Amino acid sequence: MRTHLLLIIALAITISSACRRETEPSSATSSPTASATASPDLVPAGITAVQNEMRLLHEAMRNCVTALAYGTLDSIPEGLHTVHRARELTEKALESGSYKLPKNPEKQLATFKDLDEQFHIELEKLAAVATSKDGAATGRQVGVVLSKCSGCHAQFKPG
Repeated sequence: MRTHLLLIIALAITISSACRRETEPSSATSSPTASATASPDLVPAGITAVQNEMRLLHEAMRNCVTALAYGTLDSIPEGLHTVHRARELTEKALESGSYKLPKNPEKQLATFKDLDEQFHIELEKLAAVATSKDGAATGRQVGVVLSKCSGCHAQFKPG
């Protein structure tokens, strides 16, 4: 179990670094409001809906690793629910056209939506297993969730 937990922590740190780079605005878009705290209900000025959701995801996954370490699994679902709420903002931005995917937006929208749906199903599974207070199963599901990040980033993350 300890080796498994250390592997999850290492994976979380790696993914966390990638998410942080994704969510930090470029110097071209930096502004005093760009560092605003992410919100599940309103996209802060200076960032996109996707960046907002990724910031909340980063926080939620960091908290998952902490909850595993401290045995406070019941704290995990709340953070995941904020990510789900922020997803609604992302969906609205995609539908309204206020956010366009950086790579082949028209051709890739269906793929993005499918990957996003699959990802959020895995987040729901994580919330459920955390609620069951099974540390080993929660750790495995954290790994499943984190493993889904790189595929989406490879296809849609700018630069």
